[in-house]
Amino acid sequence: MEQWTKKALLLRQNDKTLFFAGNGASASMASHFSADVAKNAGIRTWVFTDPALLTAVSNDLSYEDSYAEPIKWFMKGGDMLVAISSSGNSPNIVRAVKSALQQGGTVVTLSGMREDNSIRQLGHLNFYLPGNTYGLAETGHAAILHYWMDTIEK
Repeated sequence: MEQWTKKALLLRQNDKTLFFAGNGASASMASHFSADVAKNAGIRTWVFTDPALLTAVSNDLSYEDSYAEPIKWFMKGGDMLVAISSSGNSPNIVRAVKSALQQGGTVVTLSGMREDNSIRQLGHLNFYLPGNTYGLAETGHAAILHYWMDTIEK
């Protein structure tokens, strides 16, 4: 957690962007914490929950690229992606993580279910919750995000 906090505070100091991505309940968390980080920590954020963007990229390319492609457009070296996936294996989140790495971004993952899930293997900092239910993973991810938010507030 301390490493994540330090890296996030450097985003603010260096005028970098913090990106969030998730599906379903994880997308809601991504949107919620994007707003909180911008408002309470003064860090520029971007979240991929805009319906027009999601549906255009999904229709024109593929749903698997719904986050990866905008990351290619907007992410710069030194930015950060927080990828939230209960299973850690959602194809569009896996591709988003790979895209962020290709852009020179730092990747923080929040995942659950299987210990060897895909995004956990790819991230720089990984928060993994063992368990086999989505509710447990989502609740744990919310707790981690709230705790982290408390460490970066101005």
